[in-house]
Amino acid sequence: MSSKTTRKIRSILPKKKRKTTNIDNSDHVLNEKSSFDTVETYKAVRTNVMFSMPKTDKGKVIVVTSSAPGEGKTTTSINLAITFAQMGAKVMLVDCDLRKSRVHRYLTLDRDNGISNVLCGFTSLESAIKYNVRENLDVIPAGEIPPNPAELIESEEFKNVISTLQDSYDYIFIDTPPITVVTDAAVAMKYSTGVIVVIRHNVTTFDIMDATMESIRTTGAKILGVIMVGSEDKLKKYGYYKNRKYGYKYGYKYGYRYGYNYSYKYQDEDNGND
Repeated sequence: MSSKTTRKIRSILPKKKRKTTNIDNSDHVLNEKSSFDTVETYKAVRTNVMFSMPKTDKGKVIVVTSSAPGEGKTTTSINLAITFAQMGAKVMLVDCDLRKSRVHRYLTLDRDNGISNVLCGFTSLESAIKYNVRENLDVIPAGEIPPNPAELIESEEFKNVISTLQDSYDYIFIDTPPITVVTDAAVAMKYSTGVIVVIRHNVTTFDIMDATMESIRTTGAKILGVIMVGSEDKLKKYGYYKNRKYGYKYGYKYGYRYGYNYSYKYQDEDNGND
């Protein structure tokens, strides 16, 4: 990365430390009070994702994206990471939604010194890792908002970070923006073992789903499955069903509404959900 680009990024980084907030979606992160149905749903997803990936000597990289904003992508990313960690695997969750990050909020972490700071050379990878957020689960928050997220994710630095993490972790989950909104997710997929797409029942349209799948196919990434949130009771609460066009879908129901306005500008007071 050129010194000119580095100076530009450094100049826009906020000097005032942001306050971490704990908004409503943190209640839907898996914990000891989570419902049996929700826990079992994620276990079913975990089993099928594991069988969908090839055996490799290095850590498996799973990109989680959605077809549009407000479909539950970040909550799903966190809960999948937690579920994989619960089986004893060493798991890393990286927040690569550099435009509208949520992971640090839902897990009540400090956002500073995140992945963007590492890629810009402002901090070390070791300093950016939040260790033992849950048992066997480490997290790298997004960090400060850069002017060029897709360019950072496409950089050699990002490739090196992923390679380093693969040497230390069994699974690396990467939370990315909706693939139909910006290119960040498609760029991250170049380094992935597979991709999981999150959609929302009665929200995601067939047209936007087709566009999502086409975008993923152009990257050459392997589609591990589609997770549907907010599904009706007629879908099995845990388990899955085969969709002939898109692969496996997993249905579960959350009892809350989403309000999410995706934008490029970070607003700490925004109460949107993802």
